[in-house]
Amino acid sequence: MKQDKQDCKIVQDLLPNYIENLTYDETNEYIRNHIAKCPKCAKVLNNMDAEIEIEPLNQDKEIKYLKGIRKRVKRTIAVVSLVIIITASCIIGYFYNKSKIQVNNYTFLRASYIKKNQEDAIDGNLYGTMIAVFDENKICKSVRVVEEGYKSENVQKQYNLINEFIDCYTNVMSIDNKLHYNTNYWNGQTKERIQNDWTENYIIIKLDEI
Repeated sequence: MKQDKQDCKIVQDLLPNYIENLTYDETNEYIRNHIAKCPKCAKVLNNMDAEIEIEPLNQDKEIKYLKGIRKRVKRTIAVVSLVIIITASCIIGYFYNKSKIQVNNYTFLRASYIKKNQEDAIDGNLYGTMIAVFDENKICKSVRVVEEGYKSENVQKQYNLINEFIDCYTNVMSIDNKLHYNTNYWNGQTKERIQNDWTENYIIIKLDEI
């Protein structure tokens, strides 16, 4: 009797692996022979079989439920992504077209000039470029000036001097011994008047529209 109880414990310990087909053939034969003679272990096996049959059904429901959630999540992500893409495209298109329209309405006048006999210049001459921006009515909005040819020790001096006249000059910068600044001296004037002014007061090397 003691041997039978010991056999039952061994068989019942082996049943989970037996059901999963993880035991050897010799072990399977031993379990089957024992089950055939032991109603108690046979009942344990039947209960295990019943649990295994129910579990896949529950898993199938869970899998279907999870698949449904995943589909809904994917659909939501796709819709949100599409909305974001469309919105971003509209915003980019709006600002692109707006900036394009603004640029197309503006015209530019460029003049390259030379100032001779300048003590601060390396070879006695300063070389500059002025670019005037005009709106659709040909009224000047701003003029950007770039001058070069200064001696290195005089660049900072001229930079400080220009910076003192904040009412006339803005955005003053010194880059590679070149002075960059905006002047509002011609703001509000017409293109024709500025062109005549530049021609009369500067030694113009080149004057063109860009």
